[in-house]
Parts: sequence; C-alpha cells; structure tokens
Amino acid sequence: MIWLHEDALRSTHPVFARAPEGTPAFYVWDEPYLREMDYSFHRLVFIYESLVELPVTILRGTFDTCLPALAAQNDNRVWTAETPNPGLRCVMERLSSRGVNVSVVSDVPFVTLPEEPDLHRFSHYWRRARKAAMCIGGSRPSE
Repeated sequence: MIWLHEDALRSTHPVFARAPEGTPAFYVWDEPYLREMDYSFHRLVFIYESLVELPVTILRGTFDTCLPALAAQNDNRVWTAETPNPGLRCVMERLSSRGVNVSVVSDVPFVTLPEEPDLHRFSHYWRRARKAAMCIGGSRPSE
C-alpha cells in the first residue's frame, strides 16, 4: 500500500511510480496528529482539497490503528514519501518496529536549506525557503 501524507500531495510524486502498478493509496486523517501539528484551518482545507484530486482513499482514524491494519491487508508492505517531519518519521519507525516493511521514497527537494525549517507554519518555512525557491539574490540555474 501507499501511505500518502501531507509532504507528498501530488500525483507525480515518485512514490506512485515506485510502488507496483495498482497499489492502493491511503491518507489517514489523524485528528490528534493534526491538532498536535497545530495546522491552521486554511492548511487543513489545502490538504483536503489536494487529497480529493488524487487517487487516494481518505480514512479517518489514527496512524497507529489504521496503518498497521492496512499494511496487513497489503502484504505488510508500505511505500511512503520521505519527509523532514519528525512526527511522520516516528510513525514510520513505529511501523517498522511492528514488522511492516516500510519503503521510504525520496523526491527532489523543493529547496535545500542550511538547517531544519520550522514546519508548523507555512509562513515560517516560506520566509526561509523563498530566496532559494525563487533564486532571489542569485543567478538562476542554467537550463
């Protein structure tokens, strides 16, 4: 199965190509996790609107309940996207410790920052990433 999370909300993410064709994709709407992340209402709407455009089943529950059960129905194998989010990394570690074969699929990063960004608010992240993303103050990469 593919476990999609908020750091891979696009149909062109490499996780879809890495998993075998026809592998079902799931997003777990984990309300305690979302509250802990302190996402704004606008960010939650963005996540939901992105999900409804993707080939993914949205489930309401917790990661620790839903993901192991889904994995058990799908050969105990999970493909998921790499993430800088420590909370999601912990979920991946917990799955692995329960015997689930977790394959983390890398993607080309949007930007490379010298230190870990604040992931709780997009505006905090964007202040740090904007210059690199828009090539402000530097030359554009050669095409």
